[in-house]
Amino acid sequence: MLMKTKILFLLVFVAMCWTTAMAQMTVKGTVVSESESEPLVGVAILEQGTNNGTITDLDGNFSLQVKSNKAILVVSYVGYITQQIAVNGRSQLNVRLVEDSKLLDDVVVVGYGVQRKSDLTGAVASVKAEDLKGLSTTDAAASLQGKAAGVQIINGGAPGEGAQIRVRGYSSNSGNTGPLLIVDGVQMDNIQYLDPSMIQSMEVLKDAASAAIYGAQAGNGVVIITTKSGAQGTASISYSLKATMQTLGKKADLFNAADYIDYQTYIGNLSQETLNAGGYNGQATNWYDELFEGSWSLQHNITVQGGNEKGHFLANLGLVDNDGIVVGNKDTYKRLSAQINADYKFFKWFNVKSSTNIEKWSTKSVNKGYNSPLNALTTSDPLTPAYVYSLGDMGMGMKDMWLQNPDYVLKPANYSEDNQVWFGTSKYNDAGGNPLALLETNNAVNKGITVRGSLEANLNPIKELTISSRLGYRISQSNSHSSQTPWWLLAKNVHSETYSISASTNSGLYYQWENFANYMKEFGKHSVNAMVGMAFTKNHSDNTSVTSSSTEGPVLNGDGASNFNFINYLNDLGKRSLTVGNLPNDVTSLSYFGRLAYSYDNRYSVQANFRRDAFSSEKLSQSARWGNFPSFSAGWTISNEEFFKSIVNNDAVSFLKLRASWGRNGNVAPLYGYQYASTIGVGGYYQFVPGELTTGASPGKMSNPDLKWETSEQLDFGIDARFLSDRLTLGLDWFKKTTKDLLLEITGIPEIGGQSQWVNTGKVLNQGLDIELGWKDNAGDFTYSINTNLSPLKNEVKEVSSVYPRLEKEGVSGFNNKLKPTFE
Repeated sequence: MLMKTKILFLLVFVAMCWTTAMAQMTVKGTVVSESESEPLVGVAILEQGTNNGTITDLDGNFSLQVKSNKAILVVSYVGYITQQIAVNGRSQLNVRLVEDSKLLDDVVVVGYGVQRKSDLTGAVASVKAEDLKGLSTTDAAASLQGKAAGVQIINGGAPGEGAQIRVRGYSSNSGNTGPLLIVDGVQMDNIQYLDPSMIQSMEVLKDAASAAIYGAQAGNGVVIITTKSGAQGTASISYSLKATMQTLGKKADLFNAADYIDYQTYIGNLSQETLNAGGYNGQATNWYDELFEGSWSLQHNITVQGGNEKGHFLANLGLVDNDGIVVGNKDTYKRLSAQINADYKFFKWFNVKSSTNIEKWSTKSVNKGYNSPLNALTTSDPLTPAYVYSLGDMGMGMKDMWLQNPDYVLKPANYSEDNQVWFGTSKYNDAGGNPLALLETNNAVNKGITVRGSLEANLNPIKELTISSRLGYRISQSNSHSSQTPWWLLAKNVHSETYSISASTNSGLYYQWENFANYMKEFGKHSVNAMVGMAFTKNHSDNTSVTSSSTEGPVLNGDGASNFNFINYLNDLGKRSLTVGNLPNDVTSLSYFGRLAYSYDNRYSVQANFRRDAFSSEKLSQSARWGNFPSFSAGWTISNEEFFKSIVNNDAVSFLKLRASWGRNGNVAPLYGYQYASTIGVGGYYQFVPGELTTGASPGKMSNPDLKWETSEQLDFGIDARFLSDRLTLGLDWFKKTTKDLLLEITGIPEIGGQSQWVNTGKVLNQGLDIELGWKDNAGDFTYSINTNLSPLKNEVKEVSSVYPRLEKEGVSGFNNKLKPTFE
């Protein structure tokens, strides 16, 4: 009996082990794309009905222990069709995901919502994360270079200098020519802080119809950026390093030593006797090689992400260390940033999401003014060496200045009494100075920290309706320090006799509160998309600056003169001037906006936008603070018409759509500081009583209570087409943009003693074409794509006031005068 019991127990134990083995197993595999057969990174693999999941690694591999050999795996990835795969006892699975062309082409982010791309009636350029892979730039704006027709990127190239974005040319002379920047729904002052690897999509609203939803701030276009959210599955961590070698791309064609001697001799500025007197020994200096050098820009990124059906998170830590191509460390940019994105679904009808970016930065930059190294490079002669090692080799009065006051003579960092080396100055040319020496005249550094973010709550009382409330904010603090002592290179304006020191501290708080509702409903062949909302913004800034200068002696006393260049060490007032500034500023705005879009049978689409904006007294007077900005657009998808399908093969022309739009928006950015009001300045002396002087007051400028924003109206006609089974794509837009009421400051008005007045006057016409052409195909497992864009543009000044003095000097007066058009 005992033996039977033992045998029975053993059989039960073996059965339990076998059942457990049958219940749990590890599944491994690889996920690749069907079209390109390339490994897909970050694909979510989830055991159906559980929270058990993982994501693929850099080689597309995954490993997941499932609870049952009958488990079903859900494989999902953005832009691909989700698959459900039964394990059926298999320990190895190879998955090929199919691109969801409908999904990839379906949704585009627009103001305060999304739209199907097939329903778009405005000119919107979309750049996805895939288009930004592998870029070496640290600047999100620069990543748009060449990606969209009609969008020009202007990059100065200096470390820390953000690229400028220009949409369809210049339409304002105020200097505020950049588009409105929106990141995760929040208006930003710049997007230089944003690493391109964190961007999910960028949409550029180019025409007034699509941009009118942003009203008085959208006259130069709108750029909307959506950052990445976490991938679903087990948390993962990744690290990336980008090391970019930077060199000077283009150089001006300057004289070499032989050509310089020939030319200067020919025009009579140089002779063999002069060369002999200067002790010329065949020196041939290439100032480009002396001033510029190859340098490295390093980018480190660590990303942690994960999620499940309830929510997702993504945390990124990035470090940028960019030493510019100018020799030494006078042009540097360092940035430490952290991005944290999260979303969570509390209920099916309620979810929240947040986005936070913390940036700490510092920059040093090279002077670009008159006495700048870059200017000196083009004017310094190649006969002068970069460095000299004896007083006899100094030129153009440098030796005399050294004997009078050696502290005025700029010295290299490695100068010492034992190693007497000076910057070389010309014996033959009194222009320019030594570019390397001019680098030493600049001693300025800027630092700051900025926190940007948003918190959004979404309520879905019914399937078709989403009610959103979003709070966005920017908190910034920065400071700058600079100092200078007298220096001397050449007698002809390449010197300074001034001691100076300055410091400034700036702080800012911006927040916006927006509430809006989106209603999307499809019934039969009809599709309706409606949105209505309101927004309130407040921008507070506060700054304090102190500047002191003197030509009689140092502005700093004691040890401060040599060791501590701070305002705390200023000496007595009798030897210096002192300027102190502090002017807090507050600007608020209130807006109401709405959109109504209707589509019938995927063939006909119409849309209307409207925004009403108002701004506080800092920008506009009470009588001119409200503005209305409407737009209308329509689209016709001809390829969905039955008559078109009957006469044109679908493989030949798979998609053809015509678009037309009109809209109005504005540019309020140039308005600041009560420009419409008449200010009174105190100063000057008046003799009301013989022998006595009295301080008086006078108007600083004339008032103009009707002063308002610049207004742009734009027409756009577009074609979107795909040919040869979607392999060939074409986008074509013709636009005509007229900007009126340009903001100009008229100076020298005799009625108020030659003071100024701000007025709305003038008109500018921008018209041109945006052309985009793409080809995508594959040869077996090899897939390739080619994309190009072209944007011929004409800018023309149509009207300008005759009282604008600068244009009178250029021969333009009265109205209906044309300046020479420019093409880009």
